[in-house]
Amino acid sequence: MQNNLLISNSLVRIGKAVHSLDNKALTVIGYHHDNSNRPTIEIAHHPICEKMIANGSAVYYMHIGVHRFGQFELEGCRVVWKELDLSRFH
Repeated sequence: MQNNLLISNSLVRIGKAVHSLDNKALTVIGYHHDNSNRPTIEIAHHPICEKMIANGSAVYYMHIGVHRFGQFELEGCRVVWKELDLSRFH
C-alpha cells in the first residue's frame, strides 16, 4: 500500500505541474517516476527556459555532445529539457 500512496501522490503533483506548464505555453513531452519521491517531467525547449536560466530559477546540469540539459523544480517535480548548445560550434 505504501507504494500505491507514493505513486498516487506523485501523479497529483504531475497533474498540477502539467497544468502550470500548460499555462506558461510549455509543451510536455513525457514524464517518468521511479522509486524516488520526485517525478520527472520532460518539456520541449522554449525561450522561456533561457529566461529561467538567466534569472537563476533553472540551471543547466549536463552537456552531451552538442546538447545541454536544463532543469527546474515545479510542484515537487523535476522539469527537464534538452537544447542544442550553439556555443559548442565555435
